[in-house]
Amino acid sequence: MTKENYSTAFYKKRLEILALELKKYSQRAKIWVFVRLISFLSIGILAYLTYPYGGFSALGIIATVVLFLVFVRKSAENTDQLNYVKALIRINEDEIKASQHDFSNFDDGKEYINPNHSFSYDMDIFGKGSFFQFFNRTVTKKGEETLVERLLNGTNAPLKSAEAIDELSSKNEWYQNYLAHGSSLEKEATEVSITTLNTEEYPVQSWMNSMRFILPIIAFGISIAYYFDFINGIQFTLGLVLVLLPIRQALKTSNRLHKSLSKVGKRIEAMRNQLSIMEKEDFTSELLSEYYTILFQEEKNAKQGLTELSKLVKEAEFRDNILVAIVLNFFFAWDLRLLIKMKKWKNNYSAHVQKWEDIVYEMESLISGANFRFNFKENTTVPQLTESSNGEIKLINLGHPIIPLKKLVSNDFNLAPTEQFAIVTGPNMAGKSTFLRSIGVNLMLARAGFHVMASEFIFPDMKLYSSMRTSDDLKDETSYFHAELLRLRFIVDAIERGEQVFIILDEILKGTNSKDKEEGSAKFLQKLNQLQARGIIATHDLSLTQLANVYSSVVNKYFDTEINGDDISFDYCIRNGVAKNMNASFLLRKMGLIDS
Repeated sequence: MTKENYSTAFYKKRLEILALELKKYSQRAKIWVFVRLISFLSIGILAYLTYPYGGFSALGIIATVVLFLVFVRKSAENTDQLNYVKALIRINEDEIKASQHDFSNFDDGKEYINPNHSFSYDMDIFGKGSFFQFFNRTVTKKGEETLVERLLNGTNAPLKSAEAIDELSSKNEWYQNYLAHGSSLEKEATEVSITTLNTEEYPVQSWMNSMRFILPIIAFGISIAYYFDFINGIQFTLGLVLVLLPIRQALKTSNRLHKSLSKVGKRIEAMRNQLSIMEKEDFTSELLSEYYTILFQEEKNAKQGLTELSKLVKEAEFRDNILVAIVLNFFFAWDLRLLIKMKKWKNNYSAHVQKWEDIVYEMESLISGANFRFNFKENTTVPQLTESSNGEIKLINLGHPIIPLKKLVSNDFNLAPTEQFAIVTGPNMAGKSTFLRSIGVNLMLARAGFHVMASEFIFPDMKLYSSMRTSDDLKDETSYFHAELLRLRFIVDAIERGEQVFIILDEILKGTNSKDKEEGSAKFLQKLNQLQARGIIATHDLSLTQLANVYSSVVNKYFDTEINGDDISFDYCIRNGVAKNMNASFLLRKMGLIDS
């Protein structure tokens, strides 16, 4: 059984188990609806039947109300668990569709398409049917942004990242649970950041510290006095107003705090659930162990901070009902206490919240890599990025991740330390552009700390720059040729700034005539060679291959095609040397565009 089949079998088996869980919680949900209804009706029935018994009636009603609230809570917990199981089912159903090369249920990141980026537009990283849609398994907007940042700019410790991903790939049930907790939120809630609490000020004035004790004493005092008829109703009302006046002074600030806490409440609970399962897991990789220490073992840790913040959210929610808010503020100076607790929380944890969130979202990014590794373990490996830009480039069984395995043709590619540029020739549709993108996408993965689609991948740690597709811009009055020159200038600027770059070019200077194109391309490659840049270029201009006779740092590679009568075939394998077969006229005749 291949790894692809094994992973699909895993998802199907998981769905069988989850179907039983779904049935269990669905049945419980129906039972809880009935129990809640009966307990609610019993409150009124009990009140009616026990009315003559005075105090005993009140105690019975209170007990029934408490029981009803307990049932409501238990029902809500069952609903949460039901939604959690549904999220897990969606995850596994989506993976089965992905195994059939249908990634439509995953975000495609089209908003990140940027023609001016150094490589992402040329490599089809974002958009419908893109690499990102194939690779992305994040479930929150912040997690998605974290993955995008990592793919586009790499990571400082790719080997540590790859080690963590290897560990996570063996914990696929665990990371599905992690994602399911994060995906329980509505789309808007996933865009919320807890760090927004740090940007808001909720000032606590000095008088609030004493009033939070004095006001409740006064409130209970006048309530007792009224109960025993020491004061009348008017006097009690006057006392109530006097107690609530200081609360009124802080109402604007406390309302702002309530709004902020309500906004982040669901996000906090999702993070707490994710941390709960993370705390129970044993991690051995260096990176995940570091995350574990920060989240759970530091003096001001995430578990402690989020637990306290969750309590604040619940206390803020108690005042959603205006009558309840009046009672709580009258007897307990609720808003003042809430503001003081928030100030204390910010003093203790505000400096750490950003770090906690970064880790939680970074986990989604790592899980995307772990899922890729799990699905394609037999076809992927840990890349080796070397420090020297003049180091060997050795790619064995390199393939493009997005091509289905049954259609994938892997290739080997080498550049010795003394070799700077490879010129790739070959007929149309032979695989040149796909091969260039295979190098680009895998270099991106390597620098981002993910596994690559190869059995061996040794590459200098170089930034990727490319020029494979350009377009004119009527708005900016930019012609196609001018846009292409700007792109090449963009690449040269990076080299002249001292950046270590690997360049991928595909049929440059397409916007000019053949003679100009031939001379300009040759001179541009000569300049890149003088700048000691490294890269690969695909071209139909066989004259460019003559540079290999002039510069030992330039090598020729080619793809071939075989034409037998009316049949044409491609093997998509790269070879050393220069292409001899071209097929444009054959393809034109085949399509009926020219006469035989």
